[in-house]
Amino acid sequence: MNSIWSKTTTLPKFPTLEKSIEVEAVVIGGGMAGILIAYYLQNNGVETILLEGNTIGSGQTKNTTAKITSQHSLIYKKLIKQFGIEQAQQYADANQIAIKEFKKLIEKNEIQCEFEIKDAYLYTTKEKEILEEELEAATLLGISAELVDTTKLPFSITSALKFSEQAQFHPLKFMKTLSENLKIYENSPVLDVQDNKVILDNAVVEAKHIIFATHFPFVNTIGHFFAKMHQERSYVIALQPVDSIDGMYIGIDENGFSFRNVGDILLLGGGNHRTRENSLGGRYENLREVAK
Repeated sequence: MNSIWSKTTTLPKFPTLEKSIEVEAVVIGGGMAGILIAYYLQNNGVETILLEGNTIGSGQTKNTTAKITSQHSLIYKKLIKQFGIEQAQQYADANQIAIKEFKKLIEKNEIQCEFEIKDAYLYTTKEKEILEEELEAATLLGISAELVDTTKLPFSITSALKFSEQAQFHPLKFMKTLSENLKIYENSPVLDVQDNKVILDNAVVEAKHIIFATHFPFVNTIGHFFAKMHQERSYVIALQPVDSIDGMYIGIDENGFSFRNVGDILLLGGGNHRTRENSLGGRYENLREVAK
């Protein structure tokens, strides 16, 4: 399946690293996180290179629904319960600050990336008590939120939790501008990391600072992430032409769906599952039936 973002943008190409070098910092992974980390390091005077095993933006970044929000399904009540107010506050603050920082970066660099301030909603067609509890948690952490009982979704809901002043954008257009002045090496997969050395097939990079910005950590001796994490995937189809739904939506019910506009196109997402647990297939076809 093609990505709507990659179909409407051509990213610059970068060389492959073919000789050993020494730098102050190396970022491994050329997705949104890696590009942003490299950008901030370089702009703060740190000599930085970025290594990408394929091409920049070719993984999760090109397939994201591209919402810039602090609303990540039902998260805040859970964070407060598991980690306490202080750490939940840190999470909320970091995400709210990030929305403002994206806006600042886009304005500063005059990036034409279809950035729009939009409200974000969690919605249910069942009982709303769980949304009331999430509202209480979000409000406690200083997030501007409220419950509403009507939206522009093309079906009835019981209730929706609205976060104000969130955003959406075109991730690859954003990345294209931000990457232009970075030192990037594509098709340069990292094989191993040993102390301050990053090992590639034909080169070694020595660095004071090594930052992992891959979707899934591949060095298992640090943190044993392979035993703590699992990967999931979900599916998105683009529908056209569709009237504006004026916001970004995530359904919290079992088998809920997500929605957002890109111009007169509607992105409809759903079908989430752990990888390798989709033996029956048919996820895209299910989304097409839901769209009908």
